[in-house]
Amino acid sequence: MEYKELINIIKNKEAKVAVVGLGYVGLPMAAIVASRGYFTTGVDINPDIVNKVNNKKSPINEPGLEEIVYKTVEAGKLKATVEASEIRNSNVVLIIVQTPVDENKEPRLEALMSAAKAVAENLSEGTLVVVESTIPPGTTRNEILPVLESSGLKAGKDFFLANSPERAIPTKTLEEIQINSRVVGGIDERSAELAGVFYENITSGDVYKDAVEVVEVVKLIENTFRDVNIALANDVALLCEAIGIDAIKAINLANKHPRVNFHMPGAGVGGHCIPKDPYFLIKEAEKHGVNLSVIKAARERNSDMPFHVLETLESALKKQGKDIKKSKVAVLGIAYKGNVDDVRETPAEPIIKTLMKSGVDVFSHDPYVSQDFGGKFSNEIKTVIKNADALVIVTDHDEYKKLNFEDLRLLMKDKAIILDGRRILNPEDIKRLGFTYCGIGC
Repeated sequence: MEYKELINIIKNKEAKVAVVGLGYVGLPMAAIVASRGYFTTGVDINPDIVNKVNNKKSPINEPGLEEIVYKTVEAGKLKATVEASEIRNSNVVLIIVQTPVDENKEPRLEALMSAAKAVAENLSEGTLVVVESTIPPGTTRNEILPVLESSGLKAGKDFFLANSPERAIPTKTLEEIQINSRVVGGIDERSAELAGVFYENITSGDVYKDAVEVVEVVKLIENTFRDVNIALANDVALLCEAIGIDAIKAINLANKHPRVNFHMPGAGVGGHCIPKDPYFLIKEAEKHGVNLSVIKAARERNSDMPFHVLETLESALKKQGKDIKKSKVAVLGIAYKGNVDDVRETPAEPIIKTLMKSGVDVFSHDPYVSQDFGGKFSNEIKTVIKNADALVIVTDHDEYKKLNFEDLRLLMKDKAIILDGRRILNPEDIKRLGFTYCGIGC
C-alpha cells in the first residue's frame, strides 16, 4: 500500500488496526480504537485474556472499560487472538507491552523484542508500526527497526515506524487516552505524519510531532520529574518530622505560590512507570559518562520511604512500651495507589515482607486485591484490625478515608497506633479518640 492511500484510510477510519499486548494500557487502547470505528484486533500471548475479551468481558479493573469492550466486540469492531499471524491483515500495528527493569535496574526489553519479532514475521508492505511502550532512548531506531527490517522490508520505504508513548494512569486510562495531548516521533517525516493522523482520530488533545529520539525521552523525563518532585516532598516531610511541624500544612501553603507545585510525601512510590522510568535515563547516561546525581538521589529517597514507615512504626510502639516483634500490625492497602487493583512496585510489599521477616504478626487488607505477599490477608477489614496494636495505612483508597475510627478503636488493643502513610486522616480527630497518631511529615 502506498503512503497516500495509507494516510487516506487512516483518516477515514478504514484502516485495520492490530494492538499487540492487551495489558493495563493495551486493552483500553484497543477498545478506544475500536470505538472510533476502526476494525481492531488485539493480540496477546495469554489465552485467558483473549477469551475474556472475546466473551465481551474485561480482565482489567478499569472504570468504564468493560462497557466499551462489550459494545465494540458486540458490534464486530473488536476481537482478540493469540495468533500473531492476524497482524498480517493490519494497516496499523501498535506495540504496547511492558518494559520493566531487572534487579540491577537494567532495562528488560525481552517482551518488547519478542513482540517486535512477531510483528516482523507478519509484517505487510505499507504498514504503520507504532511503539507505545516506554523505552530507553534510541530503542526505536537501534533495536526495533533492525528487527522489523529482518522481514525483508525497508523502513521508511516499505513500511513506516514511529514511537508515541502512552501517557495514561489507572482509573483514568480511558479518559486520558481520549483527551491527553500526544507526542509522536517517526524514524522519518512520513512515519511521523502517518502516526500523527492516526492519533488525531483518537484524542481530542493536541498531537505534537518531532524526531523519534526526542519523543522517547519525553515520556521518561515526564515521569522522572514526578519522581524528583515526590522525593523533594519526602525530604521536606523528613525535615518537618525532625523539627516538629506538619509538612502537609507547609506544602499546601507553599503551593499557594503561582510558581510552586509540590507533590505530596508518602509511604513510597509504586506503579509501572515512576519507579522504573528514571533508571532508563540513568543507565543511558552512564553509557555516555554522565552522572545523573539528582535523579539517582530522588530514586533512593523514594525507595527508602517504606523503610522509614517501618522505623516510625517501631519507634511509636516502643514509646508505648510495646515490642514490635510481639505486636500485631494491620496493614491497610496493597495496591500501589488508591482505588486500583494494581500491585506493581507497591510500597506495601517491602513493608509487609520486612515485618514478616522480623517475625511480626502482620495482617493485611485491600478492597481491590487479594495479594498478601505470603502473609495473612482478608478483605474483611474488621478481621484484619481486631486486636491490632498498630494500623498502617499504605494506600489512599477512598474506603479508608471513610473509616469509623470510633468503632475501630473498640476492636484494637489499648494504646493503639495509627500510622498514616498517605496523610488521608485528620490527626486531631484520631488523637481525640485516644489513638497515638503518626503521619508522614508530622
